[in-house]
Amino acid sequence: MTNCPDCDIINAERERTREENKMINIRTIRKLKDNEGLTLKKGNRITYKSGYQVATHGIEVTTAEETISIVKACGGTCGVWYSSGIYYIDYSKRIATKREAVALGKACNQQSILKWNNMALVWLA
Repeated sequence: MTNCPDCDIINAERERTREENKMINIRTIRKLKDNEGLTLKKGNRITYKSGYQVATHGIEVTTAEETISIVKACGGTCGVWYSSGIYYIDYSKRIATKREAVALGKACNQQSILKWNNMALVWLA
């Protein structure tokens, strides 16, 4: 076996392609109903038993194609919410305590945060 200096680059690209292929696809985005969303980590749906999910900033688009493109561009770690014909793609963080989550949500001008243990919104305004 020869020692190929580009092997690490090739293997890294293969791994990136494998990860990208595991990501949700455009059909998943198109299936979102009004006021429905999902949280992704490396392109896969994820849920937690505790804590809060807080968006720090986001992007609004009107097509599933734009949405999946942005999801892929951010490495599949984001939240997607669909409402009234608009897809909201948010960069978000999981925060352990309500106090910290509310403070971050308010600092980032968010309307609400998600409480994981019951999937309820905590309204900030």
